[in-house]
Order: sequence, then structure tokens, then C-alpha cells
Amino acid sequence: MTDLLDRAPAHAVMEKLVSLRGTPDLRELPFGIVRLSKDGLNWLRGVRGELDMARRLQKLGDEWTVLHSIPVGTRNSDIDHLVIGPAGVFPINTKRLIDRRVWVASGRLLVDGAKRDYLRNSDYEAARVGRVLSAAGIVAPVVPVIAISRARSLTVSAAPEWNGRRIRVEEVSDVARRLKRRRAELSADEVERSTTLLRDSRTWTPNEIEHPDVDALRAAYERIDRGTDLWNLFVVVTTLLTIVAGIGVGVWLWGLLHP
Repeated sequence: MTDLLDRAPAHAVMEKLVSLRGTPDLRELPFGIVRLSKDGLNWLRGVRGELDMARRLQKLGDEWTVLHSIPVGTRNSDIDHLVIGPAGVFPINTKRLIDRRVWVASGRLLVDGAKRDYLRNSDYEAARVGRVLSAAGIVAPVVPVIAISRARSLTVSAAPEWNGRRIRVEEVSDVARRLKRRRAELSADEVERSTTLLRDSRTWTPNEIEHPDVDALRAAYERIDRGTDLWNLFVVVTTLLTIVAGIGVGVWLWGLLHP
């Protein structure tokens, strides 16, 4: 595979999640139930977040090209999404932070009060994209985006940046709409040249990218996804039955002690 348009959303994290089968991080139980470790849950959330972002980016329209799970270098790194259009080039890093509080100001990004390196990592990705474009003689704005999914709150107190580069930190639900509203800065020819360069896997990695069985990978992921939901349901039902049983025992004991 050399054309990254053929690359499925969340491909890298989906492969990692599926590879956990048969390990303590992913236990397959009877009736299709799947129990994941903490690390396994993190990979599952990563897949869900990238798939959510990919669905929303479909709204951009034909003048935009969206690439997913771009393999970079030789150390299994990837860019979650890369969007190319009239307004420029936008590497998007998706973070699924369920019920967490996110606070951003200048060069700091905190999740529930703990500092995270998301700004630094996004700047690094954008710098790499910029070098690729410059080496090909293409001048295009490169604006990194951190897309926050399912957070309890997102507070941007001051424009986030790293090494002097502005970084967008937005809810996943806002990303596509805000991209479409940005002023056009590239001609149709510049967009086409950028797209041709960036969609070629050889631009990013010397590694040969095999043609995976995408349908089989997606089916394996969906079994894990459904199985995890079944485990969550099992936990809830078991908890409720335990509570009901406890109440029943309490009533029985009350009856014995107060005939």
C-alpha cells in the first residue's frame, strides 16, 4: 500500500487492540463477553475516539482530503488524522477523555489538574508535516489541532501554543465546522500538490505497508467493542442483584429479630 487514502480510520490503534487477544489485557469470556485491563480500555477508547473524529470529518466536503492513521518513521508512530484543504494542512490528534476536566492556557494543558504533553506532541507532528512540505517546495500553513472527546469540560483560558506555534484545542464536535469557516490560503493547484505528496506512504516511512484485511480487522474490533459493553452490563446487573439480595437478607433478619 502506498496510497494512504486506502488507510482505514484508527487502523494503528485498532491493530494494537486486536493484538491483545490471548493476553491478560484482553480476556474473552463465555457469551461473547470481553474483559479488558486498564491498558486495554485505553486502547479501546483510542479507537472509539478516532472513529468518532473520522465520522465527523466526513462533513468537510469534496474540496478537502482526510487521511487517517498515517504511519510515520520506523517506530510505530502515527498521525491520527491529516486534513488537507483550501485553508491549509491540519494534523489532528484525538484525545478521548471521558468525564475529565481539561484546562488549557498558553503552553500548559492539564487533565484533572495533571500536566499532559499533548501540546508538545502536536507541535512535533506539525513541524514534521511542515518539513515534508518544505522539502517538496510547497509553502502551506500547517495548523495542529487537538480534538477533545467526551470531556466533562474544556476550558481554554489563553490561546495554546508551543515553540511559538499556535495549536487549536477543540471539542471533536467543533473541528469540522471550524475548519470549513477558515479563510482559504491555498490555490487549487497547491491543494492538489500537497494532497499528492501527503497521501503517499513513502513520504512518511521507508517501511513497506502491507494491504491488511480491513474487514477482518474491523470485525475483530467490533467483537471486542460489543464484548466490552456486555462486560459493563454484566457488572451493572451483578451489582444490582447483590444490592437486592442484601436488602432481602436485611428484611429477613429484621423479621427474625422483630417477630
